[in-house]
Amino acid sequence: MLFDRFMLSVVVFVLSIQPVMAQRYVPAPLCAITNTSTYESLTLPIGIAAEYPSGSVQSITTVVGDTEAAGAPTAVTGDTEFAVILIDTNNDGTPESFAAASCNFNNNTTPVGCTVTQNITMPTVTEDTTYRGRVMLSYNDTTPANGCGANSFGDSEDFLLVADVQELITLSDVSVPEDGGPITVSATLSHDVRDASGFVSFTVDFITSDGTATVADNDYTPTSGTLTFNGQAGDTQTFVVNPTADIIPEGDQTIIVSLQNLSNTTHGIDITDTATLTLTEDDSEVSLTIAKSVDDPSPNIGATIVFTLQVNNAGPDAAVAAFVEDVVPAGFSSVTPISTPGSSVMSVAGNTINWTGIDVPSGDSVSATFSAVVLPP
Repeated sequence: MLFDRFMLSVVVFVLSIQPVMAQRYVPAPLCAITNTSTYESLTLPIGIAAEYPSGSVQSITTVVGDTEAAGAPTAVTGDTEFAVILIDTNNDGTPESFAAASCNFNNNTTPVGCTVTQNITMPTVTEDTTYRGRVMLSYNDTTPANGCGANSFGDSEDFLLVADVQELITLSDVSVPEDGGPITVSATLSHDVRDASGFVSFTVDFITSDGTATVADNDYTPTSGTLTFNGQAGDTQTFVVNPTADIIPEGDQTIIVSLQNLSNTTHGIDITDTATLTLTEDDSEVSLTIAKSVDDPSPNIGATIVFTLQVNNAGPDAAVAAFVEDVVPAGFSSVTPISTPGSSVMSVAGNTINWTGIDVPSGDSVSATFSAVVLPP
């Protein structure tokens, strides 16, 4: 292609998203470049200094325009213009070619110039990383081996960009017995949050809300507060949620914890995670009945008779540590425990029997006995 020395060009890069401006560590300067062409130039009026998601594909539209009165293209259909994008991905000062695309500059179009769209894939990183880049305009249809040394490709401009890793706060799901006491919830920062001066501290609020457990049913005490993070990856803050202990079988229930009111919005920290706190049911659901019998329904005065207390459990759960209180009717004395099953205990206070610590499997029954002496009427 022949060179039209009267044509000056402008290259503008238009990206497909609205990025957050980067404030990260600045890498080493790029290698020196000498512009040996005085006929073509470019500027970057909006630049490419911005954050883009790590590993994402960004669409860049190159607009080649004339900054002065255009001369006639040397070809009937216009001159071919190349825009070359280079990025120093290994921070050694020498940028590598990332993308190159061309368009046909034709001063018969309105507006004068041409456009071409190309994609670049951001480097994949585990922490926010700043890169230096260089954009060059070529007029001889070739791509430079690197962006260093003599430049006969036209003017060049340098820029900064950041491969951004999404910082987020994760909340821990917790499953505990309903009567297990306070629940500790952890909130953890996934990646460093930093700017050129170092780690950036920030705050975020937490709040509880009803799941299947509700405040109206007195299942838990609502709580909220503020957590302060130091900006370092792995920083973990904790807080406590208090469930309400009861003896009412309700099945497993849940409480929801969420985050809100992030103080540092510059870095776009993701606080959408929620935690589910599961209160596992620890109250037994049983159906107990008690039967009382005597070995001699027609005893003589002064006779010692034996009473039997039988506890039946229709389920569906096993009864644990149940208790029975029974009053021996008037006309009896010397009430004395005889036998109790397992580790249960029977005690006597006057004519009142207290049988405690009774364990009864679902669908089963257990019995205890005590004696009493028949008094005269």
